[in-house]
Amino acid sequence: MRTTITDQVSVVQALVHTLFDVFDATKDLYQTLTIKEQRDYEESLRSKGYPSSRRIEYVKDETLDSEEGIIMDKAAVKRQFEIGTSTLGAEFAIGDVTAHIDLQDQIIKLQNVLVNTFLYGPTSTESISHQLSNVNAASRTAGMATVAILRDLQHRQEELLPPVPRSSHSHTTRSTLTHDTPHAATASGTKSVSTALMKYNPSPAPARSSSPVNTTLLTWRGRPKPERTDTDTTSMTGPTSYGTSPATSDLYCLYASDLQRHRDQSLASGIISDSVPSCPHCKGTLHLSPGKAWELFKEDDGFDRCFQVSNRFVVKCHRDGPDGQYACVLCSESGSVNTVCGDVKALVKHLWSDHTIRDLKHEEDIVEIIEQPVDHRRDSGTGHGMSRSSRRSASMASSRRRKSLPGYDREVDVFDTRSLRRRV
Repeated sequence: MRTTITDQVSVVQALVHTLFDVFDATKDLYQTLTIKEQRDYEESLRSKGYPSSRRIEYVKDETLDSEEGIIMDKAAVKRQFEIGTSTLGAEFAIGDVTAHIDLQDQIIKLQNVLVNTFLYGPTSTESISHQLSNVNAASRTAGMATVAILRDLQHRQEELLPPVPRSSHSHTTRSTLTHDTPHAATASGTKSVSTALMKYNPSPAPARSSSPVNTTLLTWRGRPKPERTDTDTTSMTGPTSYGTSPATSDLYCLYASDLQRHRDQSLASGIISDSVPSCPHCKGTLHLSPGKAWELFKEDDGFDRCFQVSNRFVVKCHRDGPDGQYACVLCSESGSVNTVCGDVKALVKHLWSDHTIRDLKHEEDIVEIIEQPVDHRRDSGTGHGMSRSSRRSASMASSRRRKSLPGYDREVDVFDTRSLRRRV
């Protein structure tokens, strides 16, 4: 009796979902170790006489590893599995013996690292920082290896397919999307462009008090940055109706490219009014709040200059696809590098840390907030002349000394108000 495909077990699908569960357990263990590392460090400070009345707030260094890397490893495996099933259907979900053995091997290796770290980590002589690096490296290795296993399975099964007559499928083309690594984040066409990948730790920061007096900021640099052996690049090609270069057109969603080309074009009504805005072209969720803007501060001669990053800037930076990534328009316009950020907060952090005041002032969708001086003389009518003469200036108190607060992670309401506070 002949066995059909529907009678067979989808072994590859089951193994991939098992690996997803292991990735989730890896992320949970990573978060637990991170919390313990910070708690131990705080206890160390207290034991050295650091006053308990002062609150300790940790500022993560985005160049170090985080649980987001584990999330990206899982997402890369999921994407590669979806590519195989969309191309080959149930046959890919079943797989072959080679894929079965290789996938089980990756699951066992990652599980071994988790079990050893969980059981023996507390009594081990290794530091928590070293344990975190081991966990992250094991996740990255499993992700890269699994993507390669699924890709090789797809190639083997495609070679066994009978040749397709040219007459019936002359206009059928396969997708040119390839995922070489679990950390694919760069678009490149016929022109080679270097790309920097930024990641941001999605864990919410603790709420700050209204006064910075009792807050201490500590930059968390306990772990060395691991060396990457993989490449953060992916080849993407696709048609576009806009007159941009291949690299740029592939880097952004077509709607974002349209906003970049037409500077007077307003945002779509759905983006402005919907509680969960989405792109009208790619349908991807836009991580922004209607009616609000991101506020960042750049130090200039001892004072902070305030800039508001509008929602229009965020929208014209978004990329096509479900990953919710954003590419910096300022970097693309410079032509030397493309910077891809994992979320909006990482994009704003990049603007704050990597771009100058000059760069921000020349971007029409980033507005500098200039406070207006008070003129107490009743016979004077020129008190607001400087601010009102600039079409890109809004007036709100901003140029104040902020030596101890980070200058980028605040989202504020956008409204027209006239502040009459002087600079300190």
